[in-house]
Amino acid sequence: MGKLRRFLGKWQSLSNSGKLIFLKAAVCLLLIKAGLSFLPFATFRKLFHRLTSTKSVEEKSKEEIDQVVWAVDTAANLLPIELLCLPRALATKYLLRKIPALTLEIGFEINPAKSFEAHAWVERNGHIIIGDWPDAISYKRLWVWE
Repeated sequence: MGKLRRFLGKWQSLSNSGKLIFLKAAVCLLLIKAGLSFLPFATFRKLFHRLTSTKSVEEKSKEEIDQVVWAVDTAANLLPIELLCLPRALATKYLLRKIPALTLEIGFEINPAKSFEAHAWVERNGHIIIGDWPDAISYKRLWVWE
């Protein structure tokens, strides 16, 4: 209940554009989860590529990027379905698709004592904007989805 109360307080303080970004993030997460669940991955990947391909470029401030990341993470935490790193990274990549040098990275944890564990994150110019991990964990990049 505390998480919902904090969200409602934050929601009231958001501008109309901030509320719109949050709603876009929630819808985007739901559509991505449905696509990943019901479509073959190759089909989903082609469709996602078509939807994110754009010729226009748009710069956004760090604050605007942070607001999108907050919206994606908060919506993912509040929606009643499990939305782990891949849907979050895909939603962020889609919502920020006009920003140049934005890549979706997929990797696996380097730890022989554990079973295979994959992770997805989004980088901009080598800096992680969503999907960061603790310093004690190390991931090896397996695939870059531009």
